[in-house]
Amino acid sequence: MVREKSALARYRIWHMTQKLSPDNQVDTLLQTINPSGIADESLRRTVEILLNLVEELQTKTKQLESENQRLRDENNRLKGEQGKPDVKANKSCMF
Repeated sequence: MVREKSALARYRIWHMTQKLSPDNQVDTLLQTINPSGIADESLRRTVEILLNLVEELQTKTKQLESENQRLRDENNRLKGEQGKPDVKANKSCMF
């Protein structure tokens, strides 16, 4: 019975993450994992440390990706290429 619940839980998590971007998949998985259900104290602490590390690395990766894009844009600007256009949102017309 425990194996069935575990398989069902894994399927639900898999199904939830299929429609999400990789970043959102990690966010969803981090929210669904509950280390307090782990009986072994040492294992529970290890899982908590690993989850915290994953969260920190995800935050750092997002920061570095943002900085990388900013530097690419600056590099392109210095080379005389056009940057990303400023696209304004369409305002709906009221009749």
